[in-house]
Amino acid sequence: MIKVFQFSSSASLERLTGRRASNLEELLILIETCSDSSIFYHTFSAFLKLREAQVPFNSDFAIWVARMLNERALAEKLTAIDLSEYDTLESLRNRLIQLIGRHVKENPLSCKKMANEPFYLHDMTRVVYLTDHFAYDLASFRALLKKISIYSFYFHFIESRMQPPLKTDNFSAWIEESLEMPSLAQKIRRIDISIYTLEGLRSRIIQLIDGYSEAQTR
Repeated sequence: MIKVFQFSSSASLERLTGRRASNLEELLILIETCSDSSIFYHTFSAFLKLREAQVPFNSDFAIWVARMLNERALAEKLTAIDLSEYDTLESLRNRLIQLIGRHVKENPLSCKKMANEPFYLHDMTRVVYLTDHFAYDLASFRALLKKISIYSFYFHFIESRMQPPLKTDNFSAWIEESLEMPSLAQKIRRIDISIYTLEGLRSRIIQLIDGYSEAQTR
């Protein structure tokens, strides 16, 4: 029996933690000790905060390292992290620590270099609410996917990854489990989220659905 998909949306309440870093050594301590939601805020949340401006770096950590410390080589390594490869926020945290730690080891003077402005650690609280949009099959899902707000799309395809495993989004999970279309779900799950804007991701999912539907009618 098909389980109806009710679209939700969310609002993220951002807050300063009162913690900050002025150099790479202090940034490492922040990353090692902050909450998972802080890690998510400063990485995955870039899809909402930064993609519209199309900045060259895709996380708050990379932007600060590049702009405030002028450590562009490290910033590029942080940007090269493929967020879709990590199953948990803890594994993503460890990758950040590894890259920064290695850079400091290879460039000892960079550790104490003082930033032009501090890195301010944020945390977030999510407020999730239901919408009046319901999908009953692939066709209605596809139609609504074009209409829902960018915040609803972000919630289901990006923000849902806060819950382990990070690779699983609400859309592909519902398509696989309720509609029993594992091949389509797998294609959606394999989308490289790092190369698209949110609207680009929306368009790519619709494209995959259309291709799947056409193949089924042949």
